[in-house]
Amino acid sequence: MVFLLVIKRIHVARRTEHVDCAVIKHQQEHYSITVCKLKSTRRTMQFFAPLVILATLASGALAGAGGGVKCSGPNARVRPPTGAIVVDATGKHPRSYKTVSEGMANIPNTTAEHTLFVYPGVYQEQVVVPRFNGPVVLQGYTCNTQSYAHNQVTITHKMAQADLPANSTGSLNQLVSTMLFKSKNGTRVYNLNVANPEPKIKNLGQAIAVYVDGPKHGFYGCNMTGYQDTLCANKGPQLYAKSYINGAVDFIFGLLSKSWFESCDIESIGNGSITANGNGNSSNLSEFVINKARVFGHFNKSSAYLGRPWYPYARVVFQNSELGDVVSPKGWDRWNKGNNTANVYFKEFNNRGPGAGVGQRVPFSGKLDAAVPITDILGDDYKSQWYVDTKFL
Repeated sequence: MVFLLVIKRIHVARRTEHVDCAVIKHQQEHYSITVCKLKSTRRTMQFFAPLVILATLASGALAGAGGGVKCSGPNARVRPPTGAIVVDATGKHPRSYKTVSEGMANIPNTTAEHTLFVYPGVYQEQVVVPRFNGPVVLQGYTCNTQSYAHNQVTITHKMAQADLPANSTGSLNQLVSTMLFKSKNGTRVYNLNVANPEPKIKNLGQAIAVYVDGPKHGFYGCNMTGYQDTLCANKGPQLYAKSYINGAVDFIFGLLSKSWFESCDIESIGNGSITANGNGNSSNLSEFVINKARVFGHFNKSSAYLGRPWYPYARVVFQNSELGDVVSPKGWDRWNKGNNTANVYFKEFNNRGPGAGVGQRVPFSGKLDAAVPITDILGDDYKSQWYVDTKFL
């Protein structure tokens, strides 16, 4: 396989912004994949966030009704399995639906396992995964399930709380979410890019990309992008593996979820805290363990904290991870100046990298003598749980 890498810069009209793009050209198969980053030099918008701009394809490189990069192999998912509900923005696949929401609405609500397969494309919509009676698999088209870098399906919706009507009721975070997961009987999500591209916000309120309001959810090779409150892991247990999550302010948060993050890339794109755990009392209903992660950023050095306590008994552990210089030497932050930190559980173990030094850490954090086992978060029987795909662990 022969690739040609071309770097180009695109200036965006009427703003002091530009896009740096890397165009990877496959010289034998005649397709190119363009990955871009947007940089703004305006003082009110100083952030550097990855944009997912997927596959520019020549006709000779199409595979299947919905197009996509031609590929094969044990980790490729380029054709829907037998019996799957199919989403194809081009409408070329027989009996397919053109939006993810339409496909979701046609999943039979039975106790049997069902699969929704999505062909390549950018789907601009909000998607709700309802409370199905059985387990559901969501699979995006990809040449390699083991890596989010190969994803070819993007679901995007730009909305913050300030965009909602003044008389909105219920959970505002759920109402603005690009994808809302409510199922309680198991959901596995593979190779989807999910974005809420609301830019840096101060007065607009939260803008969630993924809101998970049910237990037994597993996300594999997914890409979640936003700015404030990107991912709400609200009810657990939940598993995130080999995925990418970015944001600036509290972009991994939740109240009642025990969540395990395995081998994830976590990028800070502005000043703020990565996590905001909401464990509210000593019964330990919520905890985030981030294991074998790569934490990095292209903003300012020391501009990110590992977490701050949303509620007084917040529990977060970073272990066996690479912490870049974007992490502040203090490590952790208070919610506000008067925040009581006496009962928080902010711990680190066996981390490395320029942000891993613990010499200047805040006094309400600490080191562990051993790593937290995955069984503490997902249970002793986690390997037999349907939502857990052990190939990603």
